[in-house]
Amino acid sequence: MVDDSYGGFDAPNPNHVVVPVRLVDPITLQGVTVPARSWIVQDWIPNFQVTMLGGDGGVGKSPVAQQLMTACATGGKWLGLDVKRCKAIAIFCEDDADEIHRRQVRINEAMGLEFGDLENMAWASTAGEDNILAAFDRETWALRETEVLRSIIKTAMDFGAELIILDSLYDLFSGNENDRGQAQQFIGFLRQIAIAIEGAVLLTAHPSVRGIDSGAGTSGNTAWHNAVRSRLYLHRPKERDDETPDDNARILSRRKANYAGTGDGIDLEWKDGVFALPYQATGAVKGMEKRNAEMAFMDALKAINKRGQRVNASLNTGSYAPRFMARSSMSQTAGFTERDLVQAMNRLFDQGRIVVREEGPKSRRRGFIDEGNGELL
Repeated sequence: MVDDSYGGFDAPNPNHVVVPVRLVDPITLQGVTVPARSWIVQDWIPNFQVTMLGGDGGVGKSPVAQQLMTACATGGKWLGLDVKRCKAIAIFCEDDADEIHRRQVRINEAMGLEFGDLENMAWASTAGEDNILAAFDRETWALRETEVLRSIIKTAMDFGAELIILDSLYDLFSGNENDRGQAQQFIGFLRQIAIAIEGAVLLTAHPSVRGIDSGAGTSGNTAWHNAVRSRLYLHRPKERDDETPDDNARILSRRKANYAGTGDGIDLEWKDGVFALPYQATGAVKGMEKRNAEMAFMDALKAINKRGQRVNASLNTGSYAPRFMARSSMSQTAGFTERDLVQAMNRLFDQGRIVVREEGPKSRRRGFIDEGNGELL
């Protein structure tokens, strides 16, 4: 029977008490200090929320997450950004204990730390174990939290963690990733964890093929994007026509931020087993480095031509000068990357210091780079 006092809905079970919604009376906020928003990383990882870190397989999500955990635990910087110093734990579902150990050694070396400095962080390797945090109940058509989820909450609370890293989504979620309701409910479970620890949850995820192709980095259904309040995307830079891709270059982009602007990105470089900001010289030092790269290019070019070999400025050939010099272990260009040499070559062309000449019979002419008549500036 329908009771009109409940707006047409069925009357509640008489054995249960109906609890009204807790409303906020805005009048009571008059004169109350506005609370500051709390962050693990300002504008990037908000507290009391779930942040998703997406990235294709092998791009480096796990190292980025482990570097974040280390920075929070020791008060260091994360990819050049300030972090909240706090305790942190991580659940690595894909990497074994030895791999995590090796990765931490490189992070320690980069940050000038020892393992004795890491008392405020801990991790678990659960590769090959049951990692499902929420299982789909076919009788109720709803997700139900598992003992694994309860165990993580208790572990985090006992440790006093304010940051939990979960790596990665598809090891933790057994439902239908394209079901909006399940996606929303799963993220809701994780947000309950963030609220319980008064901190943040960072969830790593692989983007869908469509997400990779579009550059958006989204995972499966757009409900995942909509469910989180912050979504980051780690990816490789787009290839440029004038140079070969740099396998060590990455960009960390902010693709969704309910409490900050979107579109910001951090250029990163994979070096010695960690991600770091690329070195950028300025002023007189930058001018000196440009000149050194140009001199190195010229010295290498002279040596190549003296041997009777030829290099050119055609990107898609095996004798493309910057690539040939960088990969031939030439002493003249030691310490310079292919990108350094591309930039040096372009400047030398502009200055007239190098030119393209042709040689060979008319039917088989070929171009090569030779010294020009310009002066090195």
